[in-house]
Amino acid sequence: MKIAFTFSLVLSAVIAFAQLDDSDFSNQVLTIGIHGRTTCQPPESSIRIIEGGAWEEVMEKTNAETIGTGFVYEYNGEKYVITCEHVVFRASEIKAYDSEYNAYDLEYVGQDIFYDLTVLKFKNKSDAARFSSVKLNTIPATPGTLVWSIGYWEIDGTSSRRVGEVITRNAMIESDEVVAGKIDFIETTSRLLRGYSGGPLYNAAGEVLGMNTKRHNGLDKYYTLQSSTVKRVVHEIINYGGVRRAYLGLRFSQSKRANESVIIDAVLDNSPASENKATLLGSQVKSINAQPVSTIYDALKIMEKISPDTEVILKVNNSSTPIKINSQTINSRRLKQIAEYAIRENTGDDCLDIVEAGTHVTLIRSNDVEMNIETVGFRLNEQDYLIYCLNDLVQFGTLTRLLGLYGRLEVDDHKKHYSPIKIRLSPTPNQRVLYY
Repeated sequence: MKIAFTFSLVLSAVIAFAQLDDSDFSNQVLTIGIHGRTTCQPPESSIRIIEGGAWEEVMEKTNAETIGTGFVYEYNGEKYVITCEHVVFRASEIKAYDSEYNAYDLEYVGQDIFYDLTVLKFKNKSDAARFSSVKLNTIPATPGTLVWSIGYWEIDGTSSRRVGEVITRNAMIESDEVVAGKIDFIETTSRLLRGYSGGPLYNAAGEVLGMNTKRHNGLDKYYTLQSSTVKRVVHEIINYGGVRRAYLGLRFSQSKRANESVIIDAVLDNSPASENKATLLGSQVKSINAQPVSTIYDALKIMEKISPDTEVILKVNNSSTPIKINSQTINSRRLKQIAEYAIRENTGDDCLDIVEAGTHVTLIRSNDVEMNIETVGFRLNEQDYLIYCLNDLVQFGTLTRLLGLYGRLEVDDHKKHYSPIKIRLSPTPNQRVLYY
């Protein structure tokens, strides 16, 4: 007890000495308000966590359906607003608010569902001149570093914030904790309240270590997507319209049971890997680009860092001979291929085929019933789920890749009542799969 009390006094003294003032970031942080949504809304949760009155006051003042936080980042001479994808999920109108609650209209630049990150920009370019860019610190955060999670502006013009310290860097969130986003997090004790999503995590020098994303389900630790990844993803979205990923035509798979190896259980036709199908299919993955693979998350971390159109070297089974594959880019054609393969291979869930039909996707079931799919999603609990509208096979392929680590997805043909059909994404139950 004495040690804990002493540590508390020391931490209080450090915080008092290294305080972060609102003036350090007042023209960098914005409250994000969502005014209007597109269709395919998830039902209202029966559980709502409201922590204090500030969130409700801001909601009332802005008349927004929901609020989050964002920050300004300058790239190639233009200023953008960065926030979480789940904050602006299917928003039809997005407004940003400064500390005095002046409103600014924002519009989409692009997003990446996996990293839960959206890039926005000011509709009126002159508005951008009122703000300055954050400084991203891309050096991995040191455990024990004092940090501040910054949220929305409160009604009196002061910031909503929480202080804590870094627990670990390069943290990973496994699939039972979060719907989207799995790797490259800073784990901290700096609390994230409702409305903090998309806000910056500052250090005492006024540098941004990452974008606040998620709190742990049940434990006192919080996740921030680290700045090195934020920077890479934002630049890819601005430069190319989205994050470019390497395509091999492989499906990595691992059982959820303990001590199971990562295997390649599918090699797609006409893919970069197809000429090595006989060797690869059913093989155990030992390494990718000389980096060892023990879990499917190892494969995920490695593949996410590989640029498309580069050579990828696999070692499988106990062979000392590497397999070299010239990767391509995961594009619209490849996403369609992934969607079609995932359903046509899967006959265990009453789903035989999937076809693109104009403005929607039709699922053909074994009882000759055709189901027009309008939503695809995944639910972890009453609060943690996403439901996406579905218009074509490209979107279906994107969501198949996103939800593969759960081993299943859920589809529905009714917009107002979520009663999904569950579809396995692997031939056998309790498998996590990963398409690259």
